[in-house]
Amino acid sequence: MKRFLTVATIAVVLISCKNNSADAAGDAEILPMSEQVALASGIDQWEEVKLVKFTFNVDRNEKTLVSRAWEWNPKSGQVTLTVNDTSITYNRNQKLDSLSIGNDRSFINDVYWLLPQFKLVWDEGTEISYPETASDQIVRIKYTGNDGYTPGDQYDMVIDSTMMITSWKYYPSGATEPAMETSFEDYNDYNGIKIASDHITPDGSTRIYFTNVEIVKQ
Repeated sequence: MKRFLTVATIAVVLISCKNNSADAAGDAEILPMSEQVALASGIDQWEEVKLVKFTFNVDRNEKTLVSRAWEWNPKSGQVTLTVNDTSITYNRNQKLDSLSIGNDRSFINDVYWLLPQFKLVWDEGTEISYPETASDQIVRIKYTGNDGYTPGDQYDMVIDSTMMITSWKYYPSGATEPAMETSFEDYNDYNGIKIASDHITPDGSTRIYFTNVEIVKQ
């Protein structure tokens, strides 16, 4: 997965420069689907965000395997990870030592699950495409650059009529079959940012979900 990059503001500028909401809506309709998806989840609110809090959880066969609590200041780059009452703080804008790199890998993974809609706009070194299917709208993001922790990864996101992700498939670099597929369920609006709180595999054995989500604005 890619390193987290500064939010792109192209779509925001396109909308804010219009004189009325009708014009803004018309302009949004001609944007690439990837940007429409990001806008539908509130990327135009991101510049106001000063703190993101969430706990990333993984259950398998009803047993909790992972629970990581994060506090992240996207403007300063400071990140705090808490696991089993032990906290570690580092800054993503500074050179990371080996311990921080390991924690940052987890951070990038967990944020990708939290905000994949925004990664469509944020990340560089990607190729965005829209494969044609008989029934689904799909946005495909493939990482073509050499930076990041796992270059070559690909995600196929199924999009509904409201520009929300309903499910996705993850393909590791070089794979022709998905390594994981999950739903996107239980969307909630956190201070203008829409997040799917629940992700479940088709067989129901694995659940990836968020608790204690908080978006704090300036």
